[in-house]
Formats: sequence, C-alpha cells, structure tokens
Amino acid sequence: MATILSLLIPGLLGTWSDDLMAPRPTVPALEWLLARADRHKTLPAIDAVLFQLFGLSIPAEADLPVAAVTQLADGRESGDDWWLRADPVHLRPDLRGVFLADARTLSIEPVEAAALAAAFDQTFASDGLQLHVPCPDRWYLRLPADPGIRTHPLFSVIGRDINTLLPYGPNTRRWHALLTEAQMLFHNHPVNQAREQCNQPMINSVWFWGGGSLPVGAHLPVAGLYARDPLLRGLAWLADGAISPVPNNASDWQEATADETSSLVMLDLMRYDRIDGNPLAWAEHVAYLEQNWFKPCRRLLQIGQIKTLHLYGGDGYRYSLTGAARWRFWRQVRSVNESN
Repeated sequence: MATILSLLIPGLLGTWSDDLMAPRPTVPALEWLLARADRHKTLPAIDAVLFQLFGLSIPAEADLPVAAVTQLADGRESGDDWWLRADPVHLRPDLRGVFLADARTLSIEPVEAAALAAAFDQTFASDGLQLHVPCPDRWYLRLPADPGIRTHPLFSVIGRDINTLLPYGPNTRRWHALLTEAQMLFHNHPVNQAREQCNQPMINSVWFWGGGSLPVGAHLPVAGLYARDPLLRGLAWLADGAISPVPNNASDWQEATADETSSLVMLDLMRYDRIDGNPLAWAEHVAYLEQNWFKPCRRLLQIGQIKTLHLYGGDGYRYSLTGAARWRFWRQVRSVNESN
C-alpha cells in the first residue's frame, strides 16, 4: 500500500558555528531528496512543529507547555496543575560566564535524584513548590498557578553562558532568588559532596523551562507513530493514540506499517550533534541514515510504494516530494550542509 511518510530528524540540517569545519559526507540519496523536494517554511523548533502537527496552538506570549505533556510520557497525569520542567544541570563558572551542561553528562542515579528532590521539597514547601523526579534526567516542578515567568528551552542553552538566558517576566526577581537558593542547597547536599569526592560533576542546579498546563484538543496527525522522544510520546497519549518503537531502517518500517496509510517516524540519533559542536558524530549519523533510510526512501518513492515523503530536518523547513520528483532532473544537487 502506498503511504505517506513523515520523517522528523532533529539536527539533520542547519548551520555550524564558524569555528567548526563542517564535513561533507557522501550522501547522494539525501541530496537527491533535498534537491527535488518542495520546500515549505515551518516553525524552527522541532518541539513546536510537533505541537502544530497534533493540531495544538503555539502560544505567542507564553512557553510551549512541554512539561505538562512530557509528564504524560513519564507516567503521571498532569491534570489541571501548572508544570515547569526543572531539569538537573551542571553549571560551570569561568571568566567568560556561567556555562550549562545538561544531564547527559551527569549519569544521575535514581537515588541521587530522589534525595535532592526531598531536600528541595522540604526547603520550598512554604512556597507551594513540589519537585517530581520520575526519571533521573527529567525533573518537574508542580506549581499552584502560573508563576509569571517565561523561559528558554534547555536545548537552546546547552554549552552557553546562562546569564542572558535566565527566566524573565513579571516575577523575574523571585525566580532568580529561588534558583540561587536551590543552587546553594544542592551544592551543600551530601549527594554532591559524594560526587565531588568521586570526581563526578556536581548536580548543582536545575533549569526551568517549558511551563504551562496540559493543552486540549490534540488529534493524531497520522495513522502510525514511531518514536522514543518523550514529547512525542506524551502528545500521542494526549491524542489517545498508540506509539510504537522506532524501526531500525526503512525495511523494518515497511514491515510494521503494511496496513497504514500514513506514518510519522522520529529519528533523533543526531539531535545534539550540532549543539555539542561534534561534526564527526553528525557525519557518522548522517551516513547511517543515508544507508538505512534515505536510500530506501528514494527507491520507494520511485516505485510508488511511498506516495509522499515529508522530511523535517530541524532547519525551519519541511521538504516534501512525491514519486514525480524523479523527473525534476534539472534541480541542482547541493551539499547537505548547503540546504539552507
């Protein structure tokens, strides 16, 4: 059955910082797809694209309510509460500023997360704050009401100086003071004293982001969803849809979707390559995708087993093409790093 396939691949396309030598991998199938596709402007952030695909509005003057939705993927029901992500991070000060490393670098044990959360709850109980740690890398702050701040997504802060990226809004002063108090609490906690003795980076702060209450009105954008991403899994739960494991390659996807008219697959193996400044890892990942996804998808388009392919590469565009794209031979093929 001919089907519509949407591939979401955060980090595939975009720009590199000027001080990095971006590789030029040999990916003729991907370049063929990009050259022949119709390009449509989309929202720049993959999280916002997901909300849009599920029919949810994008707030203009508030955070995207990521926390309330990912709570669903982590086994809780958000109800009518207001939630903030309060993800554990390591802050490293130097002469240029204070730089953030996310939980991927921390190897947090569940018992460490639980101990820090208990100390936080005891300290801030009078403020009506409660920290939930359903998994070591994703923490949540439950609030009685809108805290009156806007935030920057964690992904946009990794490796950067946080001083210009802290929460802002009517209650900025209160939340900056709360964050400072939490940092002092964590710094002196036995969990971090033990980590310091073992030469492990300290879990010395949290990053607030993605605040809001649970949105309503979500609907499934496709018949089949395949992802590990907690936001996509939460959106599927919100829309009363099932979500399946990510196929290893396009052949496995074909076998799993014999009766589906449309599928959405998120391939997030290269999500952090650009933000980490790791072009070699990106080149390895794009070569893997070339063999396992792009080359087979080009063939399936050409023989009519994929009716339409939509590719979201994280650069603010959707690349769409049908089997008729094979006749667009006049389109100039460009390097994948020149796709913008």
